[in-house]
Amino acid sequence: MAKNYLSLIKNRDVSNCPFMFNNLLMRSPLRYSMMERRFLYKLSEAIKMRYESMNLKERDSWKDLVFKMTKKDLAAIGGNKNVLRTYETVRSLSRKEIIQFSINEKEELIVDFFHWIDAFRWNKDKNDYTVRVSPELYDYVVCLTKKFTVLNLHSAILLQSKYTQKFYELCCLYSGDFQFKDSALPNEVYKKRVLKISIDAFRYSFGLSDLYDPMTNKLIEKAKYTRYKTMETKVIKTAQEELYNLYQMNLCDVWFDYDMADRFGRGRGGSPRALLFYIYNRKNPKSPDPDQDHPWKEGDEPLFPYEEKSIKTKKAVRVVQASFWTQLDAETQRNFVLSILQKYFDSDQNTVSYYMQKIDEEQKQNKETYAQVMQVIHEKQNQPKFQQGSKKYQQKCLIDFVFPKNLKVYGWHIDPINIKPNNYAK
Repeated sequence: MAKNYLSLIKNRDVSNCPFMFNNLLMRSPLRYSMMERRFLYKLSEAIKMRYESMNLKERDSWKDLVFKMTKKDLAAIGGNKNVLRTYETVRSLSRKEIIQFSINEKEELIVDFFHWIDAFRWNKDKNDYTVRVSPELYDYVVCLTKKFTVLNLHSAILLQSKYTQKFYELCCLYSGDFQFKDSALPNEVYKKRVLKISIDAFRYSFGLSDLYDPMTNKLIEKAKYTRYKTMETKVIKTAQEELYNLYQMNLCDVWFDYDMADRFGRGRGGSPRALLFYIYNRKNPKSPDPDQDHPWKEGDEPLFPYEEKSIKTKKAVRVVQASFWTQLDAETQRNFVLSILQKYFDSDQNTVSYYMQKIDEEQKQNKETYAQVMQVIHEKQNQPKFQQGSKKYQQKCLIDFVFPKNLKVYGWHIDPINIKPNNYAK
C-alpha cells in the first residue's frame, strides 16, 4: 500500500527548508515517539525563526517565545486525519523531561532535567493552542555555537519511524568531511563518512538499552530488542529501507549502508561488537553507477571502510613465484586445483568440470598451468575484500576476474562459463 505523504511537502522540493538541530540533543538517548520528534523539528525551526525576527540576544527575552497554533498547524505536522493524535503528542511533551549528560571543565558529571514545553493551553472557544517553550532550551536550540547540524524540515517531516528520524539525524551529522579515527587500528585510514560505533553505544544512543538515573540508580527506561537480529530487523534495516526509498524518490538527500565489525561468539559469523555505517548523499553517492547505488546485498562487492591505499595486494607477475606448489608433481598440483574449485563452487559439478576441462587442456601445452592457476587464486585470496566477501561474491571474483583476466598475465585465460566459448588457447 502506498504511503500518503504530508501536504507540507510541495512540488517534492527537498532543498529549500533547512533548520538547525543541536548536536547534543541529537546524540542524547532517543526518548521520543515519531510524532513527538516530528513536532520538535517543527518547533526548532519556529524557535530559530522567531529568535532571529525578534532580534533576541538576551536569555531573559526567552519568555517572549510563546507560540500559537491552529488546527491547521497540527494537521501540517501529523496529517489532516491525525489532528487529535498531534494534540495529544504536544500535550505529552509538556510532561516529558529531557535528560542531558555532560562533563564540565573539572571533569565532573552534570545531569540536566528539563522540558521542551513548560506550558500548553487549549482555548476551546477560539480553537487554538498556545505553547510556551522552556527557557532551558536557550543553549540547545539557538545557534550560539558551531555544534549544530542542518537538517531539512521537508525530509524530516516525512519520516515514519522514530528510528529512521534518528538515523536521518546521524546521516546529516556525518555526511560532510567526517573521517573516523580508530585508536584500536592506528595504521588504518578510514574513508570519509564511515562511522564505527560499538553495539553498546548504538543501543544507548537509540534508546534501546536500560537507562538509569545516575543519582538514585533507578531504572528510567527498560531495554528494547535485546537480541541483535531483532534490533537489526526492527531498527537498522527498517530505517535503511525508508531513507533509501525517499532518496530514490528525491525526497531525501542522505541514506546509509552498514556492516558488522569485530564479531565474537559462535554461530554464523558470531555477534558483532561494533557496527560500521557508510553515509551517502547526492554529492557523495555510493557509486556513480545507478545499478550499484543501492543497499548491500548478497553477491555484491563487500563494503570496505578503509582507504584503498591501505590495501596491500600483490601484483600479478608473468612467471610463477617460487612456492611450495611449484615443487609438487603434476598430479598433486591438479588435485590442489580441483579441491580449490570444489571449495568455492560447492556441489556445482558442472562448473567444476567446466574449469577443470579448460585447465587440463592448457596443461597439455604448458606444464606450468596448474601452478599458474594456484598462483592467481592465491593472490586473489590475499585481498581483504575477497576475504571479507560472501561465498557468492568469491565465486563471482573467480568467474569474472581470476580466470578470464588474471590468467592473461600468463598468456591464456578461461571465459566465464555462461559465455559461449571462443578461444581458450594462447
